[in-house]
Amino acid sequence: MDNPVSSEKYGAARKFCLFLLPAMLSSGLILSTAAGTYFWHFSNQSCEVSVVQEASAFLVTQRNTYDEAYQFATTVSRNSLEHPVNTLKFIVMDTQDVDVPACMQTAKAELIDYMGTVIRAFGAYGAGEADPAVRDLIGQAETHYDNFAVELDAVNECAPLCIPLLARGRLQR
Repeated sequence: MDNPVSSEKYGAARKFCLFLLPAMLSSGLILSTAAGTYFWHFSNQSCEVSVVQEASAFLVTQRNTYDEAYQFATTVSRNSLEHPVNTLKFIVMDTQDVDVPACMQTAKAELIDYMGTVIRAFGAYGAGEADPAVRDLIGQAETHYDNFAVELDAVNECAPLCIPLLARGRLQR
């Protein structure tokens, strides 16, 4: 014989489960949306246009200062490179110490890579390495220099809507 009480309990439990599943999914969606919005807001806050412009101006100033010191270093003899190269190293250290927004990390890294590669080229030149090795390092430096310009332009175009986690990779169009 059927027990009517068991059927009623089973039916009520089933109705509760049918209600619970959509409620849990809705709650999960609301929480995910809230967490995503929170993350987006606070991770992009540092990529506001004014902050990006200020950091861009600083990085460009550092690049220009470095380029002037680089041009001077190319005029000295192989035996007199120590002082100009030390000046280049100080500029690199100053550039490394400056915080930039998350969306500009790749641009800063390219600038630092450019600077470091030039210093390695001067080291190779000062050590008397073959010209092709020095030229190869200069070619690498030029690539980093160009990448810096592309990254900086890309960040300035997308600010303030740059997503820092994506900007750390490449901002390809």
